[in-house]
Amino acid sequence: MIFKIARRTAATIAIAASITGCATTSTSNDRAQQDLIAEKLDSYVFQEGAVRHEVADENVARLWQEYNIMRRSGNTSSAKAKLEEAIELTPRDPALWSGAAELELEENSHLRAENYAAKSNFLAPIGNRPLRYRNWLIIQRAREGRGDLLGARQAEIESTKLIE
Repeated sequence: MIFKIARRTAATIAIAASITGCATTSTSNDRAQQDLIAEKLDSYVFQEGAVRHEVADENVARLWQEYNIMRRSGNTSSAKAKLEEAIELTPRDPALWSGAAELELEENSHLRAENYAAKSNFLAPIGNRPLRYRNWLIIQRAREGRGDLLGARQAEIESTKLIE
């Protein structure tokens, strides 16, 4: 339902940031900033390559695991399908919406990525600083992708507040 419109996929933020020689027009400063953001995501939120996520529903846990496996293997379209199934089962799960935001960002669907990350922040408990931090980084990247540099700076300020 959520992902029916956009089915084309790209590499994950971490993979995209680490690959050099891609068909982009990024300057070396842009690549360095992308690497830094990916590094922040990796070091602050990821544990063994996956976002930390605890769920009580066995089906959602299985779908989340399959989503991560498919995403890491580069099968983003299947990862989206698994994530969509999980969201249908637990639509108020902020980690699932954050994952959806990241997948949309990979597809350069900047507005949708920002909206999903904002929804994740809305659903996330105040104390879930790692997830909220991750979402603000996604929002920052989405705004940069849309050319909203003031908005990107505001998102960067919000993310910085969460690591102080």
